[in-house]
Amino acid sequence: MYALALTLLVLAFVILLLLLVEVRNYRAGRTLISRRRLALRLAAGMLLMSLLAAVFVGVFVLKIVAAMEHPRLFLVYWSSCLLVAIALIWVMLADMQEVESRIAERRNEMWKEMARFVAEQVERKKAEGDDAAEGRE
Repeated sequence: MYALALTLLVLAFVILLLLLVEVRNYRAGRTLISRRRLALRLAAGMLLMSLLAAVFVGVFVLKIVAAMEHPRLFLVYWSSCLLVAIALIWVMLADMQEVESRIAERRNEMWKEMARFVAEQVERKKAEGDDAAEGRE
């Protein structure tokens, strides 16, 4: 039982540390994420930490481990934890959608850059061809 408590505390500490690193990198300009993605990641981190805290409180403080002792409290408490977990999944899916849209934007930028480069090369070859034709005449 104490191993579970220690695991939950270590996980909460690691999540908090990762959130602080993410904010620090964003403020220093060392990351390419948008403000919306940072907000989504912070929200996901906070939801995850609140879920860990709720599990800790439910198991160790309130001792809600058996449904037979307090069935309503058990149902309400763990259902609320389930709702927090569903909210966490929703936020993570929104973050994933942001990542996918950013990848699509970068892919479009690369194709546009490639098309611009090819067009410049064609124009240069065409101009070189015109110059060579004028030189022969």
